Formats: sequence, C-alpha cells, structure tokens
Amino acid sequence: MVKNIISWDLGATKCAAAVVEYDEATHAFACKKQVSIRLSACRSLEELTSKLESALSAKMSDMDAICIGAAGHYDGEKLQHVTGYPYSMHFARIAKEQRWAPHAVIHDYAPIVCATFTSYMQQPHSVKRLNSREINPQGRRVALGVGTGLGLKDGILLPNGDFWLGHNETGHIGISTPPFTYSHYHERHDEFVKFLRCEEILGEDEALTFEKILSGKGIVRLYRFFYPESVEDTPEIIGKKMSSGEANDVRAMFAWYLGLFVGTVQLAYMPDGGIWITGGVVLKHINVFGYPEFFHGIEASPAFLTKRQEFPLGILCDAEHAFMGGAYYAVKRLL
Repeated sequence: MVKNIISWDLGATKCAAAVVEYDEATHAFACKKQVSIRLSACRSLEELTSKLESALSAKMSDMDAICIGAAGHYDGEKLQHVTGYPYSMHFARIAKEQRWAPHAVIHDYAPIVCATFTSYMQQPHSVKRLNSREINPQGRRVALGVGTGLGLKDGILLPNGDFWLGHNETGHIGISTPPFTYSHYHERHDEFVKFLRCEEILGEDEALTFEKILSGKGIVRLYRFFYPESVEDTPEIIGKKMSSGEANDVRAMFAWYLGLFVGTVQLAYMPDGGIWITGGVVLKHINVFGYPEFFHGIEASPAFLTKRQEFPLGILCDAEHAFMGGAYYAVKRLL
C-alpha cells in the first residue's frame, strides 16, 4: 500500500513543500510534486496553506500524514521565531479547523538528519562526499546547515529502524582563539576580531559566534574586513562576487571558519555516522570545500584529530532531502 505524505520545509522567508509517496512494501520514498512560496506572497497561514494545496493538487486533510520542518520553536500551538514571521503561525488552530491528517511541527534540521537514514544517501547526485570514510549505520550523525541562520541537529538510527534525535542549539557557540593553526591564520583571526570591534560591528562585550560569521550578514562582515571602503552591503551582491571569483580572499576566509566550525562540531559530537552539510549559503558556494583552508580550519582543533579523520564528511546537494527526511519522520512517528 502507498501512503501519501505532505512534507513542509518552512523557513523565515519562504516555504517549500512536497507530496512524498511511501511504499509500505518496499519502504521506498518518492517525491512526486513540490512547490516553493515566499511567505511575503501571503497574508496569513491559512492563505499559505491554501496556495500550497493548490500548487500540489493535494489537501492537508486528504493526506495520510503531514510533517512540518520549521525554523523556530513550536510550543504545541504556535511557531515562534527569533526574527519573527510575517503573520501568526498558529498550526494547532488551523489543523483543527481544517481537519488535517496526523501532523507534527519539528525542528527544521530534524528532517535533514532523518534523510540520512534513507536510501537518499546512496544516490550519487544527492550527496557529494568530502572523504571516503564508511558510515557507521548506528553511529551518531549530524546535519549541519549554513543559510540565513546556522542550523544543526544530531541523531542516531536504531537497529529496529526507529531513531533518536538530540536537543541542541550549536549555532551560537562562541569562537575562541583556535588552539593550533598556522601563524598567519591566527594573526588574521585576531585582526578580524579587532576590526569588528573597532568598526562597532561587534559590541565591546559582545561574543563572536560562528553564526555571526558564517550565516546571514556574516559574509558582509568578512567582505568589509578585506574591502573596508566598499559600499556593498548585501549578502546577495557579495555572494555573486564570490561566485564570480572577484573575492577569492573572502571565500578562502569563509572556508577556514566553516572548517573551524566543522572541527568544533566533530569534537562536540564525535559523529562516526558523519557530518552532512547543506543550506542555501553552502550550496551557492560549494567550491569552498575545494579550498585547503577548509581542512586547515578543521585541523585547527587538533584534539582526537586522527579519530575524527575517520568520520564521514559530505554535502547534501539535492533539494529533496528535507522532504524525504520529513516523510521518513512521518512514517516512524505519525503513521
């Protein structure tokens, strides 16, 4: 029998959704139709839901299950986000009024880590491996995303096919002086911190976190460090410069800090099931992983490095991973 699941990927600025079919006999997932809608194109959650249903030719009430991976914190009634949504995300009310199928609103990176439990990981176009290490099937996995914010979720696949997900928030980890690195990286890091404080980009007592460098306006801060007289002030414009090769120094420094973050996450979780990286910023600048600075950043934290080099590392490239993972969550928790 085939089950039909609607899987949402709800961010602060847009919502993507897909109808995913699950075959109970083969345990296979197939993404049949998907859509993406900017939140600003709607005036309410009701209108957003209506547009999703229309574009997908499927109603929430007719599905077997619904999984909503969402940025922010869901309190059982409403979804709250630190920067705010353009309208109330009162899922409990609308689900009751419209008689939705069984549903769950979960952390936006929970579906990403759930995708690593599926056959999605065996599809060459879905995953770009950064090493050839074997995945421990029951090992701890981390899904890490760099976009508007910095997302992370860890999980473990259990022998019976069920799973466990962690409860964590790693994007706000502060950056301390790297314990070991080449002197020019060390000096540049100190100069960058001094620059941020002198320009009052960073307050006198404000901590420098990975999120403030890698996501959102982080690229703007890196760019201004190298080009302080520049009037460029949007991540989109600077991102295009990086992609076209006009700001290779910015891209190399970004690669080093991303590697430093990956190394920090390795130490925190020791994930022998792998670290799997994705997110809008990463996928726009996937060539940063070809920079030696990325691996130098990982190695800047030398503790247990030999062991950490045995952990799988890769990039989730396909746009369907959130949908597949959401459907997997729905099968295990809602059906």
